[in-house]
Amino acid sequence: MTLTVKTPSKVILFGEHAVVDGYSAIAMAIDLKTTGEIKGNFETITIELSDLNEIFEIAPKLIKELDISNFSPSLKYVLCATKYAINYLIEFKGLTSITPFKLKIFSEIPVSCGLGSSASVVVTTINSISNFYGISLKNEEVINMAYSVEKDIQGRASITDTATITLSGMIEIYAGNYKIMPKELSEFIKTCNFLIVNVEERTRKTADLVWEVSEHPQKEELFKKIGTIIEKVKHNRSKEELGKLMVENHEILKKFGISTEKLDLVIEASKKYAHGGKLTGAGGGGSVIILLKNEKEELLKELKKIGVTGTFECKMTNF
Repeated sequence: MTLTVKTPSKVILFGEHAVVDGYSAIAMAIDLKTTGEIKGNFETITIELSDLNEIFEIAPKLIKELDISNFSPSLKYVLCATKYAINYLIEFKGLTSITPFKLKIFSEIPVSCGLGSSASVVVTTINSISNFYGISLKNEEVINMAYSVEKDIQGRASITDTATITLSGMIEIYAGNYKIMPKELSEFIKTCNFLIVNVEERTRKTADLVWEVSEHPQKEELFKKIGTIIEKVKHNRSKEELGKLMVENHEILKKFGISTEKLDLVIEASKKYAHGGKLTGAGGGGSVIILLKNEKEELLKELKKIGVTGTFECKMTNF
């Protein structure tokens, strides 16, 4: 029997960078997803990344001490999550035998676009393996394990991605903590249609962008303004107003120097042909999220003229 696990991706709707300094950010899970298919009756543990044509096999007894340092970036995440999950199930959940399995991973999520692709793959792997062994994990256990995997591979990580993707829906991140947003706000956001625009390849590393923002002389003043926007979002139920708040947040991020000419052109198009938009993620290129109106053909034509890399229509999701 094949067990299937589906896991969403995520976007930061408001508050990126400010969240690093303990201010609030709002993140939501979106319906671009990772799928894991796992089944038994094998002699080895087999990992197959279907989209990348990568396959790895290992004897079950060797997985606990596997050195992941020499694998491709994509395999590192899945193998590290596999290792962490099996060791956790043995140490804390009473797993006594490592039955071999084959885990196939498929993903709709573009990488390096601020959509949490790696966290989605990691959470999919952890949940697939725990389901295969018939062991239930609490959300907090999955979040903490996935966060540890990301931190192990990246050197540093935020709990934002793993918490949003595990809990699904819409959450607020603040001072390293997280909570699910009120149902009334989430129900409103569910009625919104968004367009993720992969605008251009990022030219600067996230760590460098975070450092630049942290050194900005007006940092505290600008972060407080973002905090004010987030408080307005919590009480807002108007799509037109939400779009304006997104643009307002973008204009503040622009003052930090982390937007680009092409990102700004996309924001101008969002103001003309949609309710508005903002960059999402670290900046320096990457992605924009746009709140759509009913008609989007003119927006798509304008984005094509700008020369964006790709577009992905999505909604907030509760998996």
